[in-house]
Amino acid sequence: MNKSIKFLAISLAILLLGLGSCKKKKDKTEPVPESSKYSAMVVVGTWPNTAYYIVDIPTFDSGEISLQGNGAEITSEVYAQDVLQKDGYYYHANSGAGQLGKYHVENGVLITDKKVPFTVLDWSSFAWIDNTTLALFGTNGDQNEVKYAIVGTDNLQILSSGTLDVEDIPSGFAAYAVGFAEYRNGKLFLNYGFRDSWDDYPTMAEPQNAYIAVIDYATKTVEKSITNTNLTTPGGPTVYAPTSFIDENNDLYFITDPVFHYDNTSPSRIYRIRSGQTEVDGSYDFNFSSSVNNGMGAAMWYIGNGKAIVRTRVAGTSIDAEHSFSLVNVRTGTFIKKLDLPADVGERMVQAVVVDNGKAYIAVNGIDKDYIAVYDPATDALSEGAKFTGGIDFLIRIEKKR
Repeated sequence: MNKSIKFLAISLAILLLGLGSCKKKKDKTEPVPESSKYSAMVVVGTWPNTAYYIVDIPTFDSGEISLQGNGAEITSEVYAQDVLQKDGYYYHANSGAGQLGKYHVENGVLITDKKVPFTVLDWSSFAWIDNTTLALFGTNGDQNEVKYAIVGTDNLQILSSGTLDVEDIPSGFAAYAVGFAEYRNGKLFLNYGFRDSWDDYPTMAEPQNAYIAVIDYATKTVEKSITNTNLTTPGGPTVYAPTSFIDENNDLYFITDPVFHYDNTSPSRIYRIRSGQTEVDGSYDFNFSSSVNNGMGAAMWYIGNGKAIVRTRVAGTSIDAEHSFSLVNVRTGTFIKKLDLPADVGERMVQAVVVDNGKAYIAVNGIDKDYIAVYDPATDALSEGAKFTGGIDFLIRIEKKR
């Protein structure tokens, strides 16, 4: 069975399975013990015999990475890659079990720091308000309401939660689709659109409009929902991989991914909301798909100086389609080039880029090897960094922990 087929089976399993039992509980709020600077979440095996691990990594620049003596199995607690990481702590919401968990890895073991009941929403996106305050967004179980929860991450206290007053679901659609969330200057920007229910996919009634709710953080009130003539399906869910960022100029950029919700007509586009503004910049409309043979932007990471890397799905609707990595200049709205990397196999939901020390580290799921590519934007040099060995099947997240 090839890698794409194996990952498709794993992806379908993620939709069907919740979390298992807890192996080890340990409530604690002190800082995570000093550990490796980076980590990766990997998958080993094929469905139904799959296992998830978090591997600590001292450097992405060189060396070999193996699970031998260096992997915390997380399968029973976190059986999916929708995990948020900050300062060495990992957060995961399991709607099936109705729980929100906080974890860290210590001496090769996943430690459960805290778990609390959590039935507020099925999460799709998030934004950090500050170092210990996390805004979560998603839908209710019927997917006909857009919900929010503000969480204090020290002890997983739900500070506030509720339903957002957004545009009604239009005729021809059955559910909300929640995209990126960003926090800027006291306001939350939440991308949302509409789709058919999961039970009815892969049908799509028609190309759709999407919106961005501008939310006053203090009151959690939707001040308005803004749109644009060509603004279509949100990219996301961003608990898997980012589709937006705020740059050094405080400008907000985001990318759409129409094929994700079976809109096979509209291109993937990049948009901007200028600093201090609460409207989509009408002078800016970057048709990304036109530069990559109608490929789609599955995720986007900012690497500095106006440049971003887009993980690009080849044209088509297959969940296990090949991907490439493209370099773009978002400030000028121009395509620079496709990075000279092997075809990246597997599904769209991969947290694949970490920016550190002026370099972009890229997780590559190759046909015959898995490794970290190192791109230096200052010299435009691309090289091979750390390599994964010993039976790892897929890289699904890489992280900078400190």
